[in-house]
Amino acid sequence: MAGLAIITEACIDVKDRACVNVCPVQCIYEFDPGQNVLFSEDEAGSGVIENTHVPNADAVAIFGDSLLYVNLDECTSCTACYQPDVCPVGAIYSDDHLPDGSPNSAKYNTADPNKGHDHTFFVQHSRDVFAD
Repeated sequence: MAGLAIITEACIDVKDRACVNVCPVQCIYEFDPGQNVLFSEDEAGSGVIENTHVPNADAVAIFGDSLLYVNLDECTSCTACYQPDVCPVGAIYSDDHLPDGSPNSAKYNTADPNKGHDHTFFVQHSRDVFAD
């Protein structure tokens, strides 16, 4: 079985949103600090809001609106968003293939500029952001 999608630090200040367009369940969210809401769109930039959540203030404050967030309770593990040709910066991993920085960890996406970093932090962070 495929794992849940985890968006990691390569997404910071990039937010390409190609992942939003391929997600069949709209579980990828953006944070709107003005409204203090996480929202998912049917298609990136369409303005058609599919879902919203009020974020955990402490968790969302870490990266704010500089990162996209996956609601792990809504993700179906379809694998669409973490295919190599979707995210141009390699920020999305399956939670069961998330590199931890050790020599024996999972391989880093070729486009990920943060090779060697421990990406496991983002699993709990994703859960914490949606702890409403």
